[in-house]
Amino acid sequence: MRRSAKAEPVTNWHRAGAILLGIIAGYVVGGAVMETADMFYSTPVTSKGLAPASTGVQIIAGSGQATTAATKTADARPAGNTIHSVITGNGSPYQNFQGRIMYGTYKLVQKMPGGDKLTGFTRILHRMKPDDLMNEIPTFRANPLHPKCDEWCDFPVADRPNAVAQWIAAAAKEPSMIKGAWILLLECDYVWMRPVQAPDAYDSKTVGLQFMFDYIMPAHPDAAPLMRKLSDNKVDPSVIPRSGPAPVLIRYTDLAGVVPEWERVTAAIEADPVAVKVLDWVREMYAWDIALALRNVSLTTESPPHSHLIAQPPHDLVIGDAAMLHYTWGTLYFEDKKEIWRWEKRDYTTREVALKIPLLKEPPQPWKEGWKIQDGLPVTRELHETMTAMLKQMNAAISTLPDLLNAPRT
Repeated sequence: MRRSAKAEPVTNWHRAGAILLGIIAGYVVGGAVMETADMFYSTPVTSKGLAPASTGVQIIAGSGQATTAATKTADARPAGNTIHSVITGNGSPYQNFQGRIMYGTYKLVQKMPGGDKLTGFTRILHRMKPDDLMNEIPTFRANPLHPKCDEWCDFPVADRPNAVAQWIAAAAKEPSMIKGAWILLLECDYVWMRPVQAPDAYDSKTVGLQFMFDYIMPAHPDAAPLMRKLSDNKVDPSVIPRSGPAPVLIRYTDLAGVVPEWERVTAAIEADPVAVKVLDWVREMYAWDIALALRNVSLTTESPPHSHLIAQPPHDLVIGDAAMLHYTWGTLYFEDKKEIWRWEKRDYTTREVALKIPLLKEPPQPWKEGWKIQDGLPVTRELHETMTAMLKQMNAAISTLPDLLNAPRT
């Protein structure tokens, strides 16, 4: 698992997708050229049938919403290197546990050098009613396509493209919602270790960033026919990126152009039993990639250790150039075949633990040669240092979080 970049066959995607996404994931990608200053505030393209912001959609600014001098003045654009970060979720305890830690680490790195460029943060909540975090994390509530996902459904990320489209539509009416020249699309299970640094969005030569997932294989013989069908034969599978809708650094105008296609292709996949079976848990990632190709949005695709966005331990041993760590996989330490330490996000799924997050057990110290992780590969000193740094950062964030357990349930 950890050191091989070899892609898994399509027939094993269900397992790969389940491991990567766990119960739910949150994605988005993009980025291209901004022609003029006026384009930033131009009215974006929206999907047919999109629920307008006036029909129950709520914009709620949490207590920690970032506002700095670098954001934008009443008659000025955001500075070209500013970033508005976005996560999505359905308000489940599983995601709220992750999202609270993620936002806590975000606020920590805002205090670091360069953190002043992190000028906005929005959680897009696709849920029928507000959840427990509305006053803690700046939140935009979108009406879900599948209300049953408020409780449980087998593929809640199908609502994600439409929820982002609702946010885009609301921002078109109220441009002040966008507090950065770049939009950074993220997942709940990221840990900020340092600020993301962005180039000048108003320089037409710069493009956004995305992350290469080696299990996304549009040109694979099993996938290629679906890629052609879903794109109406407009793009060759070989030009579809091997990425997904997070992490992505993209201009707002590019995002506004990609999202309607992302929504449309996602719906087409959900209506096609063959596509659902073949693409399985990563099908919404493929929908995003097809949308990028259809819109001809070009991004710089990066892999660890040179990705400026994320690294994924224990698959990746070091953080490298990344600003964040993504704990999509669990990490279990074994000594003489006995488990001695574990970090596994799937252990934290109750409302109680999401509202009163306990400090997490950090890796044992000092590092000891001979330890192995669950796949039998060694716990190298580098991996141990990476895991220790990640858990310490998570605990630093947890120590700042309020106890919401006794707050009134909304």
